[in-house]
Amino acid sequence: MKIGANNIYSCYTTQKENAKLQIAEKNQRKIDKNFDKIVLHSSSDSNDKFISDITNKLSNEVRKSASPEQLEYLQKKVAEGTYQIDLDAIVKKILF
Repeated sequence: MKIGANNIYSCYTTQKENAKLQIAEKNQRKIDKNFDKIVLHSSSDSNDKFISDITNKLSNEVRKSASPEQLEYLQKKVAEGTYQIDLDAIVKKILF
């Protein structure tokens, strides 16, 4: 079996590219874990407007920043273990 310099360089280049891809995929998985993701699917065209409206409202709500007082209050409640999610308030903000 004859091993030429081109074969070695080709294998090295391929291995190097694969390693870069693996690192990029690993970093993307880390990024994906840091954010919540909401996926809405419609079964018919009549739901498309409803879904786009909800998606826009959710996006706008998420982009709003909380005041330092609100953040401090929430951090305290979470640390104490007394924080309760108010689902009714969330639904009202989304739908109205």
